[in-house]
Amino acid sequence: MDISTFEEKAVASALFTAPVVGQDLKKFLDWETARIKGLALQALEEKIEHVYWVGAGNSRVNLMSGKELLDRFSLLPSDCYYSYEFIWRNPQRLNSKALVFLASYSGNTEDTVAAMRFAREKGAKTVAYVNQVDCLMGREADLAIPYQSKALFSLPLAAAFLFALEYARLNGNTECEAILEELTRVPDLLTRQYLAEKEPALELARSFQGQEMIYTLADGPLFGLGYKFGLTVFMENMRVNGSFMEAAEFRHGPAEMLDRHKPAFVILKGKDESRPLVERVISLLQARSLPMIVFDAEKYNPLNTLFDPFLLKIPLQWFAVYSAYLRGIYDLDERVLMGRGLMGQGKGVTWP
Repeated sequence: MDISTFEEKAVASALFTAPVVGQDLKKFLDWETARIKGLALQALEEKIEHVYWVGAGNSRVNLMSGKELLDRFSLLPSDCYYSYEFIWRNPQRLNSKALVFLASYSGNTEDTVAAMRFAREKGAKTVAYVNQVDCLMGREADLAIPYQSKALFSLPLAAAFLFALEYARLNGNTECEAILEELTRVPDLLTRQYLAEKEPALELARSFQGQEMIYTLADGPLFGLGYKFGLTVFMENMRVNGSFMEAAEFRHGPAEMLDRHKPAFVILKGKDESRPLVERVISLLQARSLPMIVFDAEKYNPLNTLFDPFLLKIPLQWFAVYSAYLRGIYDLDERVLMGRGLMGQGKGVTWP
């Protein structure tokens, strides 16, 4: 398949959200900002004591910023769990004074449906971020917020920002007003990125065309995005060996494998407090002449460093899309196991 035909097909795929994420995020903010801010006010008035952010795969990491923002700007405790881990851990603070946010694109994900039902059994209020409300979670959650877009990372991420920042603002944190205002600027930046990052990403993909072992490293606010691409995009869609590691933790053991192996690295470098340490890891790898691509938030994000996950996603996605093409994968939505009824169990549930 020639590359222009592939590009036309890629735009229509469920994986490639870059063509629509800017416009869809703007619509979502227009439609749902008032409702989500109202939920933050309600949580304050009802004296919610704990917030849980719950999901599986990509739909967990798009909620991680919710915990980070509550930790940074409020005194409200929160935790972010994998869906089944949430059930197995059985938190003692999961009760009628808890608020549980759950994310699932299909709204029928086995793991997250089970987690939602578990939370309801414990008396907690459940809020489901789903693509469409006509799904198991949409019907069973206390509140379902549909984002009506294939942009299953960025829109629930924005929802987490809205709730956490508004809750902190209502509690008197004066920093949050400006950050909420910056959120309204993100859609236009993403729309411009879609066109601007196309050609640079193709060149990066060509430079990594022969790499079959790729470690992705990230830290700070970019931890969730690094996890998303290192595991749920590069391995899932490019069919390469690899893994994701927190950049700081790479120094604690994994770096020793460099004595005998020379894998490739994709590194996400944020503008936050983790930046100096990530730069130390980059220097370590450069000294060993290892194949490496660094996506630096200084290049992509003119806003607060907390927006790094929004603004590094499109360059990474273009890179992944072209990398799939160069490996002979022309159908970005095709799966070997997922979506074929091989890993999900339960009436009405799907995988993912």
